[in-house]
Amino acid sequence: MPSKKNKNYSLDTLKLALEAIRNGMPVKRASREFNIPKTTLHSKFHGKYAINCSAGAPTILTAEEEGTLVKWIISVSRVGFPVDRSQLLDSVRMLLLKKKRENPFKDNRPGRHWYEGFLRRHPEITRRMTQNLVHSRATLTEVQIRNWFKELEQYFHDNNLTEILYDPRRIYNTDESAFFLCPKGKKVLAMKGCRTVYNHTANDEKECITTLITGNAAGDLPPPMVMFAYERIPQSIVALMPDKWGLGKSESGWMTGESFFEYVSNIFHPWLIRNNIPLPVIFYVDGHKSHLTMHLSNFCSDNGIILISLFPNATHMLQWLWIIWI
Repeated sequence: MPSKKNKNYSLDTLKLALEAIRNGMPVKRASREFNIPKTTLHSKFHGKYAINCSAGAPTILTAEEEGTLVKWIISVSRVGFPVDRSQLLDSVRMLLLKKKRENPFKDNRPGRHWYEGFLRRHPEITRRMTQNLVHSRATLTEVQIRNWFKELEQYFHDNNLTEILYDPRRIYNTDESAFFLCPKGKKVLAMKGCRTVYNHTANDEKECITTLITGNAAGDLPPPMVMFAYERIPQSIVALMPDKWGLGKSESGWMTGESFFEYVSNIFHPWLIRNNIPLPVIFYVDGHKSHLTMHLSNFCSDNGIILISLFPNATHMLQWLWIIWI
């Protein structure tokens, strides 16, 4: 029984197969050697379909736009920002909103079928399982941390950025914390034998707000951003917010890729400009929850903000922003 031909071949492989046919190789042999269906090669070779046109319905993004996404995924993964499914879909949503392109997605955000199709169209991208956080933290060594610092030092040297390290105004760290509006119950005194002691609260036990705090090595604090779990933020809350603070909303009250981009572009970067902070600056973030999107990467690259991911699973040792909360 003949083997099933691969339907997820790359464009480069297809071009090589067609070049071999043009040089005299039979279609049947090219199909076998390059693992591409014979009917596909025959149709492409005779011009029935464009070489870069795949079978089935057209994709929502163009080949160039998907190629840009692939390059972004590969580039940021090399500097400590592995892209997960949510970050990719957030990037596509922001791209579609920017292009004002009609699409069948709910709220302009693709779902599982588009995601799986994207991976099939780009076999150079693969899903990898991350290490367990608790185990990785337990096995963290001093050698790993010191090597990470050496790699950073080499990166700054190779890119002529070492002068930043001598100016504490240009070194930043950001972190987010959730504050539950209905904390867990506390221990109280009650009559012996009383089976239940209640504490009345006005909020849902899981309702929370998220606050994103940023600071530099000189102790300066740009305005924070506060996230609420509202579809529409009440005017009473808006009126109470300090001037220039960021105000965001999401279904859960947690930070999202879109809201993090809004923070960096509308709050953090303008603050740098107002305070005459020399650019570029270093911006350390937790790679595990950075909410990175392609739009954020492009914005930071264009505006002198160098994103650096803290060493994976080591934020409990390297995250210095927690000192601000004391």
